[in-house]
Amino acid sequence: MSIVDRGSRDNRHPRSRWPADRNWPPRSRIPEAPPAPPRLGSPTATYLIMAACIAVYVYGWAAGTARTLVDTYGYLPSALEGGDPGEYLRLLTHMFLHGNEVHLIVNMLVLWSFGRGLEPIMGSFRFVVLYLVAGVLAAVGHGLINEQANIILIGASGAIAGVVGAAAVAAPRMPVIFVIFPMPLWIAVIAIVILHVLAIAFDWEPDIAWYAHLAGMAVGAILYPALRRRVPS
Repeated sequence: MSIVDRGSRDNRHPRSRWPADRNWPPRSRIPEAPPAPPRLGSPTATYLIMAACIAVYVYGWAAGTARTLVDTYGYLPSALEGGDPGEYLRLLTHMFLHGNEVHLIVNMLVLWSFGRGLEPIMGSFRFVVLYLVAGVLAAVGHGLINEQANIILIGASGAIAGVVGAAAVAAPRMPVIFVIFPMPLWIAVIAIVILHVLAIAFDWEPDIAWYAHLAGMAVGAILYPALRRRVPS
């Protein structure tokens, strides 16, 4: 049992293990065990969010109501100008809607890749708070900055970008594969930001919510230090 003795040892160095005879040499106080590392939970919330997104998409596809779901629960920035409280619910519901299989699969892969590592060190409640707040503020930022405020916004991309931003603060040197190149996460995030700026400047793929991604990533990076689980010293 590797427990350091922090008591007085008559100018001797502390031992790293318990002595065979615990009555010799005398100690000024009882040796203290080092604090146990925090127990990490499973990424339950990550899997539940993924299940909800997949279930909504499958339901819309099977029932033939995918377009109706988008029109009813997608986020329409200009709709908030009317002041209807019900429209604000779209800031949450749009995160569970996806336009096609590729949109859904890419988002779920990124969420699975980063959420299952970030959630255990944050705790499920803090992770969900970060996810939802990042998603909501990403949508708000998209609506404030984007000129196309009458286009419905759907997808979990903004919230997932928040998870990526938080992961970059939590583990900046974590190795990742960006496209086909291995690199630390912080470099990959810089590359992602540069690509988003170029996409906005040159109007690449206007159907992609570039502003929402950037806003979500920034929110996640800012929120993580406030929401991370403190390790007792």
